[in-house]
Amino acid sequence: MPRTRAPFTLELTLIGILDRTPMHGYNLCKAVQALDGFDLVWKVKQSALYALVDKLEAQGLLESDLIPGESHPSRKELRVTPAGRAALDAWVDTPVESVRQMRQDFFGRLYFARLSGPDRARRLIRAQHQACQAWLRHLQGRLETEPGDYLHIVLSHRLQIVQATLAWLKDCEASLPRDGTRT
Repeated sequence: MPRTRAPFTLELTLIGILDRTPMHGYNLCKAVQALDGFDLVWKVKQSALYALVDKLEAQGLLESDLIPGESHPSRKELRVTPAGRAALDAWVDTPVESVRQMRQDFFGRLYFARLSGPDRARRLIRAQHQACQAWLRHLQGRLETEPGDYLHIVLSHRLQIVQATLAWLKDCEASLPRDGTRT
């Protein structure tokens, strides 16, 4: 039996954009390209985006209606299903599981958490901070107990990345407004 895989970051980003307003594929591609800072995190071609949309529809996370056009061909207007919204919410509210996922996955989660308001973003940042502290303790334990000069170089590097991530998360939380306004 084939395994079903949870949607990955770019797929959930598409769901997040469509959750704000339904649109057709071309406008969705333009919306992804227009998101503040996303070009530093993701590169997506229009053809790949359409394939992801088809996959999300097949998974029941998106649905569409065919909108007839007078001066243009008919277009599929895409919108998020309740299952898609549930997947988005679960993703946004859960910290990433590894330092490697911070680069793309966490940025996507944080983007949509901030759109929901500073309280949700603050909860995500704090949960991620706790996860990073656990990573830090694990790495420190390995440094103290495992032999090997090269291993220590690698672990020291990873430890410093986690420490920098913890400092960055504090900065992210400090940048959030305190009055409950959306960011």
